[in-house]
Amino acid sequence: MERWLDKGNEDWDGYISDHLQVGGDFRLQGVQYNDSDTTRKSAFFPMQADIYTFLKLNQNAGVFAKIGARGSGSLSTEYWALLSNLPQNIWMRIGRALPNYGLRVDDHTSFIRGGNYSRTILGLEKEGLLFGPYFNPPAILELGVPMFGGLQWTTSISTSIVNSGEELNNLTTQFNYFGSIVDKVNYMAGFNYMQEDNFTMMGVSGGLSYSDFTYTFEADQAENWIDGNTSLALYDEIAWQVIQGVQLIGKFDFFDPNTNLQNGAVSRYTLGVEIYPLNIMEIKLQARLNQVDLDNTNTPDPEYLIQTHFWF
Repeated sequence: MERWLDKGNEDWDGYISDHLQVGGDFRLQGVQYNDSDTTRKSAFFPMQADIYTFLKLNQNAGVFAKIGARGSGSLSTEYWALLSNLPQNIWMRIGRALPNYGLRVDDHTSFIRGGNYSRTILGLEKEGLLFGPYFNPPAILELGVPMFGGLQWTTSISTSIVNSGEELNNLTTQFNYFGSIVDKVNYMAGFNYMQEDNFTMMGVSGGLSYSDFTYTFEADQAENWIDGNTSLALYDEIAWQVIQGVQLIGKFDFFDPNTNLQNGAVSRYTLGVEIYPLNIMEIKLQARLNQVDLDNTNTPDPEYLIQTHFWF
């Protein structure tokens, strides 16, 4: 924001030496929600505290590590070695990390990335797909291949994700294409696929940006996320940068745990504003309305959310 521009350091890139880079994410969140049909409650809690390091060994190799403190007091970690500039500009990483699937949206309550958490569940058998906030990254070997034009292919094999086992049986692949139509119009399109035992998940994702507007979307279908059922998750978001440091957000999320049934799905409509007073700080304000397609269930009152995010 204009009055604070001279307070930030736009040149900060995390390097504390020629070879060592550090970073972090810290989030605090407050939410007001329905505890029952007649009771409203408010909660305020830390939701993320992660420290990142990247040790650059040379122009072709580096080592990354992430240490995160979770609410239960235990630690979640990611660590991997990166080999880049291989023949044909192929890169490879090996270690423990999330597979490269779909959009990496920062809201883990989006149904494509995890879904509702304990304070806001609505009574469905499951209320979101993989990659929740306490997801334990698997051991992974991943390959990235730049192809022609703006097309990139990544594929990985990893230990179990759905059943959290040590067997090397998860295969994930993604195709992403980046391009532009005319000046200021850019787009991205992707196809994602994951298979593990009898669980399969596939989907499309992408986005379009023009001037101060950005639209992103993802649609995923999962077989046997709930045994014997097909589940569907949708995500759509449009962001408008009103002025430097202020964005208005409109978002639609949908999840149907069993598409074979005529009811039993949830739709969520979100309106919000994201304010960036500093280049290391975000304040997020949201109002979210859930509509539940379930017999004998009333529409819950809106949820109100405030989140502060600091990073470096």
